[in-house]
Amino acid sequence: MFFAAWSMLTDPVTGVPFMSEHLFDDLLVIDCASFIAAPAAAVILADYGARVIKIEPPGGGDGYRMMKHLPGLPVTETNYPWTLTNRSKESLTLDLKQQAGREVLDRLIARADVFITNYPLGVREGLGLGYEDICGVNPKIIYASLTAYGETGPEAGSTGYDATAWWARSGLMDLVRASPDTPPAISMPGMGDHMAACSLYGAIVTALYRRQRTGQGAQVGTSLMANGLWSNGVMVQAALEGADMNIHMSRDNLSRFTQTYCCRDDRWFILTILPQAEDKTWPRLAECVGHPEWISDLRFSGKGERDHNKVELTALLSAVFMGQDWAHWDRAFSEHDVTCGRIAKTEDHVDDEQTREGGLLVEFGDGTGLRTINSPLYVQGEKKCAPRAAPDVGEQTLAILTELGVDEETISVLTGTA
Repeated sequence: MFFAAWSMLTDPVTGVPFMSEHLFDDLLVIDCASFIAAPAAAVILADYGARVIKIEPPGGGDGYRMMKHLPGLPVTETNYPWTLTNRSKESLTLDLKQQAGREVLDRLIARADVFITNYPLGVREGLGLGYEDICGVNPKIIYASLTAYGETGPEAGSTGYDATAWWARSGLMDLVRASPDTPPAISMPGMGDHMAACSLYGAIVTALYRRQRTGQGAQVGTSLMANGLWSNGVMVQAALEGADMNIHMSRDNLSRFTQTYCCRDDRWFILTILPQAEDKTWPRLAECVGHPEWISDLRFSGKGERDHNKVELTALLSAVFMGQDWAHWDRAFSEHDVTCGRIAKTEDHVDDEQTREGGLLVEFGDGTGLRTINSPLYVQGEKKCAPRAAPDVGEQTLAILTELGVDEETISVLTGTA
């Protein structure tokens, strides 16, 4: 009963009736994935009420639980990567190489609406987790596949992360550097994964809508590489149309009006005035920086003159901006209707007014006051669930096995209590 709201539904596992409060209350989602992109898509479904059961191997669970220990990441006692991408889920530990574990998974698949995986294609084949295997158990299921480079072509079997398949492989890593002589910059953890997660979520919801119309399940998917090319689409399209690509977005190549500048308090911002708006905006900018005489200055009176003298104009603007703190320029840009963007530090968002008022952070529902990043979309009239704590390894295993009607002897074997 897809897209039902405030109607009487039954839990897909227990069969117990309940009153629907959220958009996806009637969906059961299996998260048989690891690390970031695919599990993040499941988080968005959970935000709208879906019940998400995460399959983890016994013992240490998903290897993503250890990501916080990577060198260079911020240090804290909490497992913040796990919190972000596995909140509001239940953890079921199963050894899928064992028949008993696989039989339990099949029971769950038979009741599920969505099966999400990003296991490498070879691993899926070895565990019998390909689309044909899963739809053989439940023909109406939506099988959501996330891969590094796609499911066809010479790199289909290659493993990859967003740093390799999204950032590096797309060309973004080569383009985003200060100058051609600057080494390519490493991406931040999960930067491309969260973009890909939104794509996978969109594919899942599209397939659910198709199932509502046709009654048929489907395989859907996306790849980190596909999302990387989409993110770098302007430049890739330029290459497709034969453009001269021997350029980089270095400071010297950029317009003086599409440029980064530093303030007195060592805060940076990016000024962004597009060419089609330059003639109208230039007088306002000159007034904004306290130099109205620049408007009639022959060096800067027209676009051609400003282009010819861009190095000098950039130096003049740099000196002016260095004379005041960012707070001064923030007010001045707003008063003169000049578009710019503060280059925020990550920690700014902890107390940022726009982040707070825009609903970009959300509190967990357990009263601890802990916040997390809200999924980046909304549906008018549909409220999201308050996030719940990410599960410990196998935290809900016993409860789920009992719901599925697994006998006590098998439960003892699966949970290691025999």
